[in-house]
Amino acid sequence: MEGELLSQEQISELLSFRELSSAASFIKKTVYSISFFEGAEGSEGSMANTTDTAIRASLSASMQKILSMFKGDENSLIQILLSKWDVFNIKTLLRGKLNHAVSDEVLSATIPAGSLDENMLKEVYKQPSIQAMLDMLFTIGYSYVSSVIKIKNLYQGNLLKAEVEMEKAFFKDMLKRINSSGEKGTDRGIVEDTIRLFIDRYNLIAAARMANGGIQTDEAIGYYIEGGEMVTLEIFRKIIKARDVTECMVMIENAVWKTHFERYSAQSRITNPVLLVERWMDHEVLNRALRLHRSDPLNIGLVISYILRKTNEVINLRTILRGILYNLPQGEIEGLLIIV
Repeated sequence: MEGELLSQEQISELLSFRELSSAASFIKKTVYSISFFEGAEGSEGSMANTTDTAIRASLSASMQKILSMFKGDENSLIQILLSKWDVFNIKTLLRGKLNHAVSDEVLSATIPAGSLDENMLKEVYKQPSIQAMLDMLFTIGYSYVSSVIKIKNLYQGNLLKAEVEMEKAFFKDMLKRINSSGEKGTDRGIVEDTIRLFIDRYNLIAAARMANGGIQTDEAIGYYIEGGEMVTLEIFRKIIKARDVTECMVMIENAVWKTHFERYSAQSRITNPVLLVERWMDHEVLNRALRLHRSDPLNIGLVISYILRKTNEVINLRTILRGILYNLPQGEIEGLLIIV
């Protein structure tokens, strides 16, 4: 399956296309070809939608194939990891419903790598209200959604605070499920470390966003999520008082992270400071995943590496397609990709 991932040369060739039809034809010659259905030809808008749907379908199929390979504790650990994208998708659906967005537009922003596949996401979004959507999710077993149902801010249109509470409930649920998934071994330890890194990513991006927006310290503390290792509450407090991203990164006590950020930011074309931190953290998470299985090629690190590489590839492809559709310069599109 790793051999089916696109090479850097293929990504570079795809970047060179200026017409969506050429890009779609190129993607049809890769592993994504089996996910296309009739009707890819037509207007650029319909072609973009058809290609995007095929890419999403391929991602969902790949994750289901991964799950089918494992039983017992390994399967449970992988499901816990994949649920990260379920909560992302639920948040996307909620935003869409609040903004009265059409189904295709909302679904095109989802990443169906979790247990909620394309069809289930469609069914959830068909519900007539946010309350009905959350009730359906709760009914099919997403217990961490129950805390969101009770949040008054959600129904007043303040989705940001609701999302924070949802993230807190989600990560708490993930760590609880990991700790109850059997005897602690190498695989469980690797998944737990990965989840804690996701929490660090969330906290660092949130802190950078708070600092950039000038939000008061007392209010910003409510956005902190416990469970990470690098970004403690003390460091979070320091970061949100910073004047810019450079000063934010000085507050981090991990010297390796600082070095990596300096190297990444020096090469990046991203000018938005918060987006720069977000892309760098995604780059950091992916690089760490690639190193996981080097000491033991038979542990779950190999699976995590593939999952994150495949998901990143899908995000890259969709970024390229949108860039071509909206006539963005090649260099600008390339600057938004995460290539490792």
